[in-house]
Amino acid sequence: MFFTLFLVMLWVATERGSYLAVGASLFAIGAFICWQLVPVVGKRVSIWLDPYADPRDSGYQVLQFTYLMSDGGVAGSGLGLSGSLAGMPQAESDFIFAVVASELGLPGALALITAYILLIGAGLHVAQEAEHPFDKLLACGLTTLLGIQAFVIMAGVTRLLPLTGVTLPFVSQGGTSLVANYVLIALLVRISDETSREPVATTGMVPV
Repeated sequence: MFFTLFLVMLWVATERGSYLAVGASLFAIGAFICWQLVPVVGKRVSIWLDPYADPRDSGYQVLQFTYLMSDGGVAGSGLGLSGSLAGMPQAESDFIFAVVASELGLPGALALITAYILLIGAGLHVAQEAEHPFDKLLACGLTTLLGIQAFVIMAGVTRLLPLTGVTLPFVSQGGTSLVANYVLIALLVRISDETSREPVATTGMVPV
């Protein structure tokens, strides 16, 4: 996540697409090396590729929440009606998106994804409208951090990517994550406020 943040900010600052290509290549090489040499990474990739290889141990968590989303159907089982989550680890943190998809169905899952898209779009708009280069980079970096964080965990829950322990912003349980994400939003609001006040300061107009 932090490597992606670094790569995006480097690309925005330099406007050189070659950095994206080189960075993506280095990431692919590094990911392959970690897959082969780091046991934890290799285990997560193996679970991602075939969770049925060990359904009672390493693949249990992923499979249970996959079944949970399936049981909810298209319309969902209803808020708070997804059944007992007593034996399902990390239901309130890593797999909260699966619980949302189970209880609220496809409309609820799409609504949550749409909310993140709107949030990211607003952050990028703040970055585009900012007058100072530092504000542009800061707003772009904060927005990227939120977007990548949401994408990585939702992609992991739906098995689009290997699962990681990233929290879903503003949804997963965890006070530290919630406070940190609110700080990011506060910084974006501050940048937007400074941008909106800039014309007033330059023209000498008195705000009403």
